[in-house]
Amino acid sequence: MTRLTSAMKTDSTVQVRNNYYSVAVAAGIITAAVLSQLVGADSLSYAVPVVVLLVTGGTAMLYVMGLIIFEKDEGTLYATIVSPLRVPEYLWSKILTLSVLALFETFIAVGGAMLIIGRSSAIELPAIPLLIVGVLAVGVIYTLAGIILVVRYDKITAALVPMGAIGAVLQLPALYFLGWFQHPALLLIPTSAPTMLMQGAFVPLEMWQWVYASAVTVLMVAVLAFWANRAFLRHVVMGAR
Repeated sequence: MTRLTSAMKTDSTVQVRNNYYSVAVAAGIITAAVLSQLVGADSLSYAVPVVVLLVTGGTAMLYVMGLIIFEKDEGTLYATIVSPLRVPEYLWSKILTLSVLALFETFIAVGGAMLIIGRSSAIELPAIPLLIVGVLAVGVIYTLAGIILVVRYDKITAALVPMGAIGAVLQLPALYFLGWFQHPALLLIPTSAPTMLMQGAFVPLEMWQWVYASAVTVLMVAVLAFWANRAFLRHVVMGAR
């Protein structure tokens, strides 16, 4: 736990120094302004989950890929391999700190939009704890997907095209939650379950939706975490020998 905490402090410092939080503030303000102009108080239940799915999650994926590529270029990644820090600790430090960054950006975007909309319409506050869980889960899933992908590449430019393809798949549930194409197959995509959790923070869900959203979110995080650990060991640790 001490090693993980130390790694998280280091990662958070690097993210601040690289202006990740400054970018998050700017992105959150822009998103809040756009969201407040496009939707009303009665549309937040589907607009907020979709915005997190499309914007915040994609940013988390890009960030983790950039961080790992940077550490490869600087040689610090391979120094980490032979340090006392274990691979799961290294990965979860990235996952947790970037998910908190995603939550920070979402807080600015959603909070700002609700403040603007609330000036002209009555707004019912969502279930904040549930919304936080959903946002963090989306951040975790996108970050894990980014790790699984980026360990295969040494340059960010080489990873951009596959990142775009994977990102597009992870964003497909937006069609379901916007009501444009509600095919059950979209619920098989890893980001669907946490998106439904976020929707549940605004509107009541049916029992099957609660079971699906909670159970599948846990399952997807577990499966992707196992996959990310295996991918890191295979492409980074074994590749360095």
